[in-house]
Amino acid sequence: MNVHPQSNGDSTGKDRPSALIPIEAEGFHAFADAFALDGQWVVFLSIAGHKDAVKAIRARLLTNHWVNVGVHEICLLPKTKYGTNVKALPSGIVHTAVFMKNDLGQSQTYYALTARPEPTVSDLYFTALIKHSAVPVHSGWKAWLYKRAVQRKEVEALTAHGIHGIKISLDDISLAEDISTALKKGKLRKVFDNVSLLPFSKTSSRI
Repeated sequence: MNVHPQSNGDSTGKDRPSALIPIEAEGFHAFADAFALDGQWVVFLSIAGHKDAVKAIRARLLTNHWVNVGVHEICLLPKTKYGTNVKALPSGIVHTAVFMKNDLGQSQTYYALTARPEPTVSDLYFTALIKHSAVPVHSGWKAWLYKRAVQRKEVEALTAHGIHGIKISLDDISLAEDISTALKKGKLRKVFDNVSLLPFSKTSSRI
């Protein structure tokens, strides 16, 4: 994991809601100060409340039960690795974060999240490319790369509150082919010397 509007203050990543969202499961109640969802599936969830309630809600999630967060009914994505972080605050409140782990070896789908106040989606997408793609890319191509991803439906905003997030589908072969074509047509400025886009490896350079 790299770390829109609805009646409960949710956003797809452009707004910065401040309200706490109520969480309920089997009679236990707590609050979420941030979450990111891919449909009904949890990508990231930050829970705070009484320790017994937080523990019970966390246990429900980790045993693949559904939990209500505001207007959303959510669950962990089956056959997906998740991590947790638990912290007890001096006030007695317990804070727990539940987050999806990007499976670098098995998937071409990744999630990128940020808590920065005003990120651009193109910046978030470019950061994810640098981290996960083997194709050499340049910061001067950022706008073109994001436009291409939107046109190919390789990037989409997550339903989010208090955080910004996107889902990315990567295909390094088609990305390298499209960059090569754009360079030949003069749509992108050539910035690499003696670097071949195809074939490429995970050690390919990036600027």
